[in-house]
Amino acid sequence: MKKIFLVVLYKQKISESKTCISLKENNIQNFNENKIVVWDNSPEVINSQKIANVFFNSENIEFKHTSENLSLSKIYNNVIDNNQDFDFIQILDQDSKIIKENYNSYLNQVFIENSNINIFLPKIYSNQKLYSPGKFFIKGWHFKEINLGINKSRLYTAITSGLCIRLDFLRKTKIRFNEDLSLYCIDTDFIYRVRKFDSRFYVLDLNFIHDLSESSLTDIEKKKRRKVQIEGLEIIYKNNLFCKFLVFIYKELLIKTGRI
Repeated sequence: MKKIFLVVLYKQKISESKTCISLKENNIQNFNENKIVVWDNSPEVINSQKIANVFFNSENIEFKHTSENLSLSKIYNNVIDNNQDFDFIQILDQDSKIIKENYNSYLNQVFIENSNINIFLPKIYSNQKLYSPGKFFIKGWHFKEINLGINKSRLYTAITSGLCIRLDFLRKTKIRFNEDLSLYCIDTDFIYRVRKFDSRFYVLDLNFIHDLSESSLTDIEKKKRRKVQIEGLEIIYKNNLFCKFLVFIYKELLIKTGRI
């Protein structure tokens, strides 16, 4: 079972990344069927191929650096396109601590036992609330409960961090990450495309904790974020007249209430 573990860094050293430390502690780099791709998206050079190899003490590492802060959608597509002989990719941000004994064996077992499932997701919590998987239609909301294992929902969505994808599924369906989106709504758009072919997903026995709330943002920052999110929704639903109309109504409501 050949797997890629993609870690995207921004202004952080490999040795300080919770994700890189977790992968190393789980000996992911020591299994020959695995490859860790560390993509440094920082404007300044703070890491290198040599540093990556020394940190992981392995040659199963590929390091890339793009100082222009390349969009995440382009990074994801690049790694997928250039690793056609792999079976799975797990996309990770820099601050995901993987706490799971025998993580590599666990993933292999799950993938093999669920050969007809294409999307595998961790549970992601913020302020003790489950944010991913979630539901989304124009606006997102939370699952009240969700079980480990196979689930199905025509409205499910997910945060990209920790997302595992069966690459043969992408090759057959020609699904790609939308490069018209650079940050916000990339994950929403991707799952929206996936659901057109398969509304099933597998919830892994793996939990991540992230700060996803807006409580630390200023009012100006909140308005800016909502504006960018609306622009993302307009891109996602540009070919769906009904949803496009609903996004327009939602946008007008936010404008009227002073939220963007």
